[in-house]
Amino acid sequence: MLLHPEHSKLVVSLVYHYDELVSYVKRRFGDHHFAQDVVHDVCLELMERPPLSTVHTPMAFLRQLTRNRAIDRYRQQQTQQSHLDSLQHTAGHAHHIDGERVLHFVQRLEALKRLIEALPSRQRQVFLLHKLHDMPQQEIADELGISRNMVTQHFGKAMAAINLSWGHTA
Repeated sequence: MLLHPEHSKLVVSLVYHYDELVSYVKRRFGDHHFAQDVVHDVCLELMERPPLSTVHTPMAFLRQLTRNRAIDRYRQQQTQQSHLDSLQHTAGHAHHIDGERVLHFVQRLEALKRLIEALPSRQRQVFLLHKLHDMPQQEIADELGISRNMVTQHFGKAMAAINLSWGHTA
């Protein structure tokens, strides 16, 4: 895959400042492996979906992108852990639930998780902020620096993709 020279400069900058970006995430989230995963995700995102406009301050852009990706990943992990804790609590206290139903539920939950993870970054962000964190659309728009209309579009596309794929996994 060939990158536009502006985008390759951004990837080169990310590689050059890799350790600094990992440290930046580690200071905020406390986990070195988590930080490395986040920076790797950002690198892949830049190569797969480069920014549409010229980036004038690459390091500031990379920090913001890395921070947003770290927040997304952290929230996702917290949500997953919360669901697993809830499932374990329910399974531990409801002896009448048979193992087959629990297994089916866990498999469906994992399938839904994969569908959400497969969404484009912005759609995933909007979907998670709205559905899991109950953020109103205007707050999401303010948080992500996009219009409320774009939030609506991203959410609609995310829901359409999930509904289409979910029907195939049901």
